[in-house]
Amino acid sequence: MGEGKRLVLSVVTGLGLVAGILGGVAPAHAQTEEDLRVLEMFYEDKDLVVTPSRDPKPISEVAENITVVTAREIEAINAHTLADVLNTITGVQIDLRGGPGTQSTPAVQGSDPLHVLVMIDGVAQNFLVNNSADVGAIPVQQIERIEIIKGPASSSWGSSLGGIINVITKSPNDERSAAGLVSTSFGERFTGDHRVELSGTVGGNGYYVHAGKLHSDGLLPNNQFDGNRAYGKFQRELPDGGSLQWTLGYSGSSRGDQQDFRADLSSRNRFDNLFSTFSFAYPVTERIDLDLSLRTSWKSLARIDSQLSTGLEQSKVSIDELTYGGSAKLTWRERAHHLAFGADFDRGDVEETTTAVGNPAAVVTPHLTKWALFANDTIAVGNLTVIPGVRYDHTSTNGDFASPSLGVTYGLGEHIVLRGAVARGFNIPPLIFTSGDGLTTAPSPGLKVEKVLSYQAGFETTLFRYFWLKSTLFRHDISDAIVPILLSNGQAQFLNQNRQRRQGVEVEVRTVPFFNTSIATGYAYVDARNRDTDEQLSNVASHIYNLALQYDDRNGLRGTLTGHYIWWNAASDNRAKYTPVVWDLNLTKRLFKGERMDAEAFFTAHNLFNGAQYLYDSLKNPRRWFEGGVRFRF
Repeated sequence: MGEGKRLVLSVVTGLGLVAGILGGVAPAHAQTEEDLRVLEMFYEDKDLVVTPSRDPKPISEVAENITVVTAREIEAINAHTLADVLNTITGVQIDLRGGPGTQSTPAVQGSDPLHVLVMIDGVAQNFLVNNSADVGAIPVQQIERIEIIKGPASSSWGSSLGGIINVITKSPNDERSAAGLVSTSFGERFTGDHRVELSGTVGGNGYYVHAGKLHSDGLLPNNQFDGNRAYGKFQRELPDGGSLQWTLGYSGSSRGDQQDFRADLSSRNRFDNLFSTFSFAYPVTERIDLDLSLRTSWKSLARIDSQLSTGLEQSKVSIDELTYGGSAKLTWRERAHHLAFGADFDRGDVEETTTAVGNPAAVVTPHLTKWALFANDTIAVGNLTVIPGVRYDHTSTNGDFASPSLGVTYGLGEHIVLRGAVARGFNIPPLIFTSGDGLTTAPSPGLKVEKVLSYQAGFETTLFRYFWLKSTLFRHDISDAIVPILLSNGQAQFLNQNRQRRQGVEVEVRTVPFFNTSIATGYAYVDARNRDTDEQLSNVASHIYNLALQYDDRNGLRGTLTGHYIWWNAASDNRAKYTPVVWDLNLTKRLFKGERMDAEAFFTAHNLFNGAQYLYDSLKNPRRWFEGGVRFRF
């Protein structure tokens, strides 16, 4: 049994004893064998992770601060989009505004959202033109798990100064020829989320397909949403142990982006995202595996700003991006070593058109070509694991960069795992910063990549036997940070003129069920400052709390109460409000369970106590609202 699994089972056993003692029941009967088996299986979903070194390995051999979210956890909170899930993760900040599907961008440990790389099946979801990834537009039904690395992961993935959110999609059901799900929900303001999925394997050919629709008339003024999504994955097992895989995903939506009364503006946008991958995996020898993959993506965004008082159109921005690329990777396993090395290539072409009242249309067509070589090793000797890594990136826009990293983990007995890592990382500036948009942004062709030197140290333990505890200290020193400078002609120009530091601590505590109830809490503190002036940076999440109370009677009744709070350190002119904790209640009840089919009803009360928590008064969060629905599995 692996070190990580022994760690979790120790927690299970210890907390079972406590539950029995607290409940006045003999400790030997406090935790049933069924509970142990269920929790062991639950942890297996997280036991192997691929994001840190681009090849599966146990969490106990990961030096970075990593969080894994499974499909089961996503369903427990009745999430609609990736933004709903990330809002529950310690150390991740989401400015949730509006209802389901509203545009949202993630930050990690106080980073700029432009520094966080979001991927699905290895395809970047960030726009090249502005580096933003709209997690409010990414559906969750096709997600098998999410792996989140907090801090730079440039030695594996390149441009990712703040962190990585890697979405890994579901694989075909390999036990049945056809299995699936139908789900539908309805809520206030004609809010609805309707999904269907089908999966199976026939004669060595596996498939997974999903389609869905999310819509709302808007829980706030000009907050309507209408989106469609579809996803398919097809696999073919080859006779010699290799495999072929093809994926195709699409999401598209039209939505409103609330109203800014101070600026007298109302905004709406249309978003489309189509991506596809093709991959080939082949075991060259018993110890060497070859992986080849191709990827392509098309993204489109059209945003229209209108004068709120008159309804007249004031400006319009249209963005089209086409990217394509590929990767080659060899993995070598030899006793203590687990070495992955390979190469990436990507090319992206952008066309952005900007129009404003009284100005001719401005069109820019920047492009980015980049290639990289990488190597990451995992060297395990007894309880000690050493993880060296290095990557060299070349960009056509902002020069070259080398990203070395070194991590260490050490198992101190069966109850403590120590972790430490140091890494250099970087972030490629958005293309609009380099090329300008011809209207509001002046070009900066000499712009350099932003750089970070990151240190992390932490541990996780079950030494107390009654709960699992994880803590991480971090420090990210950023140089060549990009800041906007206002020019005399009214345009903004982005220059490397700042040095910043983000440092702090994360703490997470989880229990296992006692009286069918478990508790999970998380806290993150971030101190973000200008390294030259020691001035504290505004609009950075300084204190983040996540709370969860979970109930499961093992007979079909489940409930989750989650609380979320962020202290944003907002600038005064934001007119922000974030004094209360926002609570969500999720309930699920099994209606029936048959041999091949089961059904359950679910209900969610969002913002249960009607709290106001927002960073800008023009982009408020919805107040209390309700929804409910049913799921059928077959």
